[in-house]
Amino acid sequence: MTIVPGTPVKLPDGRDGIVIPPPISSRDRVLVKVKGGKKVWFGVDECVPVFSAP
Repeated sequence: MTIVPGTPVKLPDGRDGIVIPPPISSRDRVLVKVKGGKKVWFGVDECVPVFSAP
């Protein structure tokens, strides 16, 4: 599954975050910005996309 920048995700520790464009590209890891502005790398399989109903 591909997670693109701008996708809201639920992280393994229960926090919410948003995927941001990484400075270097990686197919199996994404850079996520969490509350407080901290940027953390996570595996694609660790992040669950959060979809909102219209």
